[in-house]
Amino acid sequence: MESERLSLDVVYGLLSESRCRYLLYYFLENDHANIESVSLQIAAWEQGESIEAVTEAQKQRVTTSLIHSHLPKLEDHGLIEHDNRTGDVIGSDGFDEISETVRQARASEDEVTITGSSMESFLYSEPVPSSNREQ
Repeated sequence: MESERLSLDVVYGLLSESRCRYLLYYFLENDHANIESVSLQIAAWEQGESIEAVTEAQKQRVTTSLIHSHLPKLEDHGLIEHDNRTGDVIGSDGFDEISETVRQARASEDEVTITGSSMESFLYSEPVPSSNREQ
């Protein structure tokens, strides 16, 4: 699907899911992330707290939903690449096509501040070829 332009229905469908939307917001300012740090950031946004106030249980709930639902969905649409081995998440070329829509969504929403950096606990590795990725 990477070669096809995403329809507005798909883009707005993804933006309607808060965790997908927050992950896309994160990629407005970062090219890559680690699942642990981005889960912590999303949990903080959901709780309306600082990342220091997020409990391990809150972070784990976000991590689980990202791994099992949101990351595969965003990857299927060519917006991110996710390496299951390392937890690395990288913005794909498809994200560039929808970034302005994501930027507009972020501007219309209450203040969401990125408190982390993509460089935090990020161990970049080459993405696993899609034929070797775990399903």
